[in-house]
Amino acid sequence: MDLIFENKQRNIKAYKCYNVIQKTNNIGNILLNGLIHWDTISDKEVQNIKNIITNNSIGFKGYAITDAIVMQNDVKDIHYYAYFNDENIELWYITGVYDIVMCDELKFNDLLFFLQA
Repeated sequence: MDLIFENKQRNIKAYKCYNVIQKTNNIGNILLNGLIHWDTISDKEVQNIKNIITNNSIGFKGYAITDAIVMQNDVKDIHYYAYFNDENIELWYITGVYDIVMCDELKFNDLLFFLQA
């Protein structure tokens, strides 16, 4: 993992994982289906997505934003993201306590911008 930025005032660190997932492979298809159909997929599919994104960590809840699937723990100090860019899916790990105000147009890069400010 590479440290992409650190906001020392807010005690937030963002890391980008080295591995990238191709949208066209099996794991990419599972994640893409989850992003598109988050509100209607089964609990088993959610668990499968959680295992992919968090590397089988327990105690995480998830939701989708415009271009990412989000997994966070109950304390909201550990966040995993599967970010869907134009070519592939990037995995991100962000530490620090913050809340996201949900809106239909929230994009991952906007979130990164707000966390750095």
